[in-house]
Amino acid sequence: MVAALLLGAVTSSGAAASEAPAARCTAARPVVSSTETAVEARVLTGCTAGELVVFRAALTFRAHGSQCSALAEELEADPATEPQWIRVRLELTCAPGEQGHAGSQATVEMYDQKNTRATYGLSDSYAEQTGSHLWTVEFVAGLGDLPVAPDPAVQISSASAGQGSTLTRVDHQARS
Repeated sequence: MVAALLLGAVTSSGAAASEAPAARCTAARPVVSSTETAVEARVLTGCTAGELVVFRAALTFRAHGSQCSALAEELEADPATEPQWIRVRLELTCAPGEQGHAGSQATVEMYDQKNTRATYGLSDSYAEQTGSHLWTVEFVAGLGDLPVAPDPAVQISSASAGQGSTLTRVDHQARS
């Protein structure tokens, strides 16, 4: 765990600055790993204020099957000068003839006076063996209000810790 001490900045005249640095959110590129029976994508996001880590969230999404792979990944940051959220999109697929399970787990940590932590997940089972299966996963993490409007046709899970929050949306399509 990264730990830092946030001190008041000193201006060139020697007076202490009263404003804390603005928070900025980023994400590491998703890491994809495969075994004989599953494909897994993991991504770590976080927000810092100067040297201080104020929020961290991690997502793991796994599709179980012998012929599964990750198709695409995309990162998008809040277009503001100081990004307050980050969005990660993943696509995972399993070939025809598979039957199994897909699921995700997200962990949210807010580093404040309470050091709050929350974990949530969602899962999806499939038994259709006639077509391939495609999951489009969207993971948004950041501080304050997130830019995603709920879509009733898509599975959604979310959690928050202090001012930090995440939202995971998963769309599963069975294709012939």
